[in-house]
Amino acid sequence: MAAWLTARQTPVYAAEALLAVTPSSEVESAEEVLDSIEALERRTVVATLARIPRAPETKERAAERMGVDPREVRYYWIGGSVVPSTNVVRIEVQGPDPELAAELADAVAATTRREGRRLYRVYSLRDLARAEVPRRPVRPDARRNAAVAAVLGLFAGLLGAAAIELLRGPRRARRGP
Repeated sequence: MAAWLTARQTPVYAAEALLAVTPSSEVESAEEVLDSIEALERRTVVATLARIPRAPETKERAAERMGVDPREVRYYWIGGSVVPSTNVVRIEVQGPDPELAAELADAVAATTRREGRRLYRVYSLRDLARAEVPRRPVRPDARRNAAVAAVLGLFAGLLGAAAIELLRGPRRARRGP
């Protein structure tokens, strides 16, 4: 049953792009560079930049950048986060088409770079890793679903056996001949 239900689910693929937040090359004085690096240490700048990919406008602009109708990507989830203890923004896209998910992740990265530049002129977002086309879906996970089904089936069987024994009542001892 679990295999059948899993086979009926639409696969979801995840693609990821990475951007590094660095002081802009346009920053000229050493003092400005040090100030911008100090601001990055407070994490608010990077956290703000990581919110850009999640904005609905970002998805629309990325679709336009790709030359597709925004309705084609409406079922794609886009997330942005900061890689812990770094100035790296992770952009993740999940959706039913692996090629489109990777293309959308790169378009969202490009849109995030442009919007980030508008917000903070003293910082640049540079590509660390472009999105690769995922080979396997992240969902459904057939092995996990089968394992959970086996554990739940075992639990239900034990519960059923215990219920039957309780309904039978106490057994009476047989007396000898």
